[in-house]
Amino acid sequence: MAPMPSSVGLGAPTDQNRYTLQLAQYEADKRAVAQMQAIKKQVEEDIDVQSGQRIDLSLPSFTNKKGSQHYRNAYAQLLPMQYAGFSSKRATFIVENAYYEDEKDYAQFEKTIKQTGDFLREKMMELHLDENSNLAKNYLLFQFFADTLEIKSKSIKHLPFEYDFDDFWGRKDWSKMFVQKLLITGKGQCNSLPRLYLILAEEIGAEAHLALSPNHSYIKFPDDGGNWHNIELTNNMLSTDAFILNSGYVKAEAIQNKIYMHPLNDQELLSNYFDQLAQGYIRKYGYDGFVEEVLDTALEIDPRNITAQLSKANLQTVKLKYATERLGITQENFNEIGKYPELVRLYRSVMAQYETVDNLGYAEMPQELYEKWLSSVGEQEQQQLDDSFKVKPIKQKRD
Repeated sequence: MAPMPSSVGLGAPTDQNRYTLQLAQYEADKRAVAQMQAIKKQVEEDIDVQSGQRIDLSLPSFTNKKGSQHYRNAYAQLLPMQYAGFSSKRATFIVENAYYEDEKDYAQFEKTIKQTGDFLREKMMELHLDENSNLAKNYLLFQFFADTLEIKSKSIKHLPFEYDFDDFWGRKDWSKMFVQKLLITGKGQCNSLPRLYLILAEEIGAEAHLALSPNHSYIKFPDDGGNWHNIELTNNMLSTDAFILNSGYVKAEAIQNKIYMHPLNDQELLSNYFDQLAQGYIRKYGYDGFVEEVLDTALEIDPRNITAQLSKANLQTVKLKYATERLGITQENFNEIGKYPELVRLYRSVMAQYETVDNLGYAEMPQELYEKWLSSVGEQEQQQLDDSFKVKPIKQKRD
């Protein structure tokens, strides 16, 4: 990301100035994308589609791989949630248990969530918080994640969760992304922490939503007056929309298309879970026709699901690479794909898919910049909890 221009003699730049700079960056990105599209169009025009040979573009299937059937079972369990009975708790367990090859016990998982819900409800009563206030419920949930809470009458104590900086994108071990790992270790990251928050909000009847930003997810919830707040669980802070915009990787059209900074509804969240299921399968086995089926379902539910759109782009790229390598087609003789009409259609589909991703406003934040941004969350200026939530503070010290 290019450095922000300095404001010599004018003090710190305002949010409006930052947003103006981002719009300027967006326009520059838009011009770059237009240039790339022109190049792609020229390549397509150079391809002479001949009435050529038919080929099979299917990827090798992992159907017979040990454990892969658990993913198909999980897919079948998620499908009915399109119509009724969506539950963050159930969806989370289904997706994670597929990776664990059905070794986990849902009854035990459910028991843990219920016990945690009982703890939260009892703490609300102890603090005399309004059980009908969404603000009060989310306030307590936030404290549950960020601070040490204790039921004094029973000497039951819960310690705050910690951010796990080790392999926080699950590149070495995909289960590092899971809620069940978080519950066992007390450590999580920007995937597992918000998902557990949603599960507990569901358990105690609080309204809270998952929201996305580049390479990241967090919580948005409305207070009793309809004002929205952001909860950043990676550093246990309240954050503002302006702070997220200042990362420099949220484009204007990404906001307009509601792929970032948008509170996901149940259907959009379910679409996200289908993509999570596909991601786990890809990490464990690879790309095949089952992945395509899962991603198509995710995008049928929510065409703006940016992670699923990216996954589909990757899938189609893998299919194209697999097919061209089998046919001995390289960059040097790329026009040879004109002999295979299906391959030409696939190539154009790949180009169209990346164009869809671009048009939605996607921008990837490099890992080193994400880590820097993540560490800065705790350094931002923000209101104190008392001012933001306007409820009785919990005066307990962190252990």
